[in-house]
Amino acid sequence: MPTCMACHKKTGNHFICSGKKIWHIDCLMCHACHKRIDDKQFIILDNKTLHKKCLMCSGCNKNINKHYITYQGNLWHADCFERKERPKCSVCLKGLSDRYLVDFWGNAFCDSHKNYKTCNSCSRIICKNLTDGGMQYPDGIAICNICNLYSVSTLEQAKPIYNEMKQSLASIGLHLNNASVPLLLCDRASLHQHSRHDFHKERPILGLAQWVTTSSGGVVVNRHFKQILIQKDLPEEHFRTIAIHELMHAWFFYHQYFDLPLYIEEGFCVLMEYIWLKHQKNQASQYRLLIIEQSRDPIYGDGFQQVKKALEVMPLMQLLAFVKDKKKLPNKFSAFFY
Repeated sequence: MPTCMACHKKTGNHFICSGKKIWHIDCLMCHACHKRIDDKQFIILDNKTLHKKCLMCSGCNKNINKHYITYQGNLWHADCFERKERPKCSVCLKGLSDRYLVDFWGNAFCDSHKNYKTCNSCSRIICKNLTDGGMQYPDGIAICNICNLYSVSTLEQAKPIYNEMKQSLASIGLHLNNASVPLLLCDRASLHQHSRHDFHKERPILGLAQWVTTSSGGVVVNRHFKQILIQKDLPEEHFRTIAIHELMHAWFFYHQYFDLPLYIEEGFCVLMEYIWLKHQKNQASQYRLLIIEQSRDPIYGDGFQQVKKALEVMPLMQLLAFVKDKKKLPNKFSAFFY
């Protein structure tokens, strides 16, 4: 004789069954309202019996009449689950499909948003829901409002940070001492006006070292370092990397490094960014390290990789002396005999 699922006693001749499950008529109780189920309109969910009328959505607390979703033991209307439990796109706030992207910062977004404008400082998609918008300059450069929260906007803010980056260079033996390296925060137009290069597609120009050279009869008779220009309103972490990069250009100027191949000079400047970032322990620094390591730019990316590789065969100060003398990077053989 079968036994009751609730009390585990023999059922006799009067019972209710569902599939292979059997209950005494008085034992069949609803786990939601704790009242007896006296008809056959019930369901079994996770071995719990429920009146159909007691099926309640965990999202809206309203009755579920027909279709429902079960998730972690709870019942949901399909649209309530979509709104409350399904992962949402950081850009449009709609539920994500099986195909979506995730940026460095952990923001998931629909594959259809991958061509949206991104911040030139942090690479987040610039939109209301993710970054609360941002600022776009006439030349196409854009900075999101997350980065703007920590922006370096005035010389009063900038100078202490700038001096710290001078000290960072000095800490590895690259002293500027009392050399004149004035700082100017400027706009996009000024940077483009004074830039000496036209290859800033992958790495947009955000800072530059400016100097004046006077020649007579094809011979340089005077060189004067004028200033370092850095884009206004960069977030502090980004400002620091631009500052140390341009200060390295100033170091080359004041230590008479003439006519270095551009990939070598820029490679060393990016190396200074990299060395400083390696000592920082925050997510923003990790992001900038990744950007440097993954760059395929023929000047900044390849130049950095070649200088970094040369540093494996010579210590820094000896390497700098070598490139000043030879105008090229050493290999293992030339390093051994230098």
